[in-house]
This record gives sequence, structure tokens and C-alpha cells, in this order.
Amino acid sequence: MELHHLIVHELIKAPEENEARLFLSLACLPPEERAHELIRKLNQTFEQKSDTLLGYFSAPEDALFPGYFHILQENGFTQEGFQQFSRDTMQALQLSLQGVTGAKGGYLVYADYTVGIERNLGIFLVRDTEGILFDKDDHHRSFGLRTITYLNTEKLAMAGRINVAKFQSGQSRCLELIKHAPSQRTISEYFTNWIGLDRPESSRALTKSFLDMVEQLPPPVDEESGQPMATHEFQEQVRAFAMEAPRGTISIQAFDEVFYRNEPKAQSFISEQELPLEDDFRFDQSTLKRHFQHRLSADGISLQFTRQDVAAGRIRMEGDTIVISDPELAEKWRRQGLVT
Repeated sequence: MELHHLIVHELIKAPEENEARLFLSLACLPPEERAHELIRKLNQTFEQKSDTLLGYFSAPEDALFPGYFHILQENGFTQEGFQQFSRDTMQALQLSLQGVTGAKGGYLVYADYTVGIERNLGIFLVRDTEGILFDKDDHHRSFGLRTITYLNTEKLAMAGRINVAKFQSGQSRCLELIKHAPSQRTISEYFTNWIGLDRPESSRALTKSFLDMVEQLPPPVDEESGQPMATHEFQEQVRAFAMEAPRGTISIQAFDEVFYRNEPKAQSFISEQELPLEDDFRFDQSTLKRHFQHRLSADGISLQFTRQDVAAGRIRMEGDTIVISDPELAEKWRRQGLVT
């Protein structure tokens, strides 16, 4: 990771107050090791959460933040321009929170950084939290307890990042925001409105759209047999392809390259059906697992099986009866003395 610029401002506001105040920094923090470690931890939040919100910027006339970002981009992401952008957007946030109760302040961390080949501008709302340390007393050969205050980088109040290359292309969802629990929905809306998120799609919904598409695509040709691949085998290879995708990001172009030898089957289907999928998107692991692995429960009995189990005939329906054909499972049944 390369850290280009880092600055921190403070939004001062208690939930019960309807006015917000600002403490604006006049200078960036030096890009020392501690600064790199902080941004690595904050950026890791996006890697750990597979279900995020993805979208575009609103038009500059509809929100202040996108307009300020356009200026920053046009001026080449200089340090001076970065500092001015952060101060301008903080003042826009302060303005949007006037007369609003419920929202709480904290430290706004602005970071311009590159991970791999992707340049991002991240904004993270971090708050203080209290912890307890052991306090060693060498003189009395004992330990006490000491309360400390530290930055809670594990549980962010809100976070968003802008993919600069996608923004410059103007063709892709360049904004990614961390989704919040339903209980924080109102407070989260202030952030999405401030940053100017437009036409949001959750990675969960995009993953479902992708999997629905796969169900309708023709099976690719098996390289060894020259025949269409069995449906269950195709599905299993799609699951493996997704789980091995770099940074949890599925590329539609790479999908076509792997399964259809560069013939744009998926890309054409997306265009024809006007699906919300773009060339790449972050996928949601839980949605992927639910699609390929099923869990059923009724009357105190639970079943867990995969689509491959159904395709191979290991579990099937006969009228109102579920039949499981598995010699190993049958042997375990017999060992339990459950033979009837």
C-alpha cells in the first residue's frame, strides 16, 4: 500500500444536540509507518465486509461533495487540493447536520492511497473508546488496572471509498460504502446523502443477479470431452471461480475468458437483459454459499446439502418423501443402532 495524503478533522456533535461544530486541521499527517498502519486497518474493513453498497456520484448540482471531488480530480490530487477538498466537504457535512438530532460526531479520516494498482480516496468516521490495561508496579511487584482511551478502528461509525480510476472512466460504480445495521439506518442516510451516493446497489443484490444469470447461460464446452459441461459441474466451477477471485471481486470479462474462451456470452447477456452488472463487482460470500449449499429444517430435523448432491442423486424427492442415498451415512446410522 502507498499512502499519498492523510488528514484528520473532528466533527463535534452529541446525539441530543441539533448543532455541529468542526475542528479542522491545517496540515496533513506525515506518511510515517503509524499512518500506513492506520489506513491498512481502516481499508481492511472493506475487505472483511462482503455486503457493501456500490453506486455512482450524484450530479454536482445535486450534492456538494461530488462537485468538490471533481475539482480535486481536475487539479491532479495535489496535497494542497486534497487539504482544501477535505475542509470543504467537512463544512458541507456540518451544514447538512444542522438541526438534526441523533447523529453523533467523531474523527473524519481522509486518506488518498493506492492498494495494488487501485487508487482510492477513503473517508472513515472513527470514534474514541475506552479500554483497560494492566499497570505493572515494579516496586511492589504487583499489577493494577489502568483505563486508557484509544481509537476504535475495529468498529467504524461509517466508511466510504472512491475508486479513482472508475470515477475517471465515468462508466462504473466508483463509490463503495459500508452497510450499517437497520438500527443505524437514519444516521447512515446522512452519510450517503452527504457523499452523494446515487443509484446504489448492494453487493448482495449484484451477487444474486450474477447467479441468476449463470442459471440461464448455456453450459460451456468441456475441453476434454468436447461436449457441453454437466450443469452441476458448471455450477461447482462457477463457485470455485468466485471464491478464488482477487479481492473478492468478480470480473465478467474474466468469467467469459475462463468459461467461454473469450466469447462474450455473459457480457452479451447482461447487455441484452439490461442487468445491473458491470465488468466487475464485489460479491457477497453469504449469498454465494446459500445459492450452492442448502439448509432445510422441519419438525426438529435438519438437512444440509449441495446442488451437486441433488445432481448426483444422493438426495431426492419421491412424492412427500425425501430419500438420501449415501452408504457412508447409512453405515453411521447402523453404528448408532438406529436400524428399524
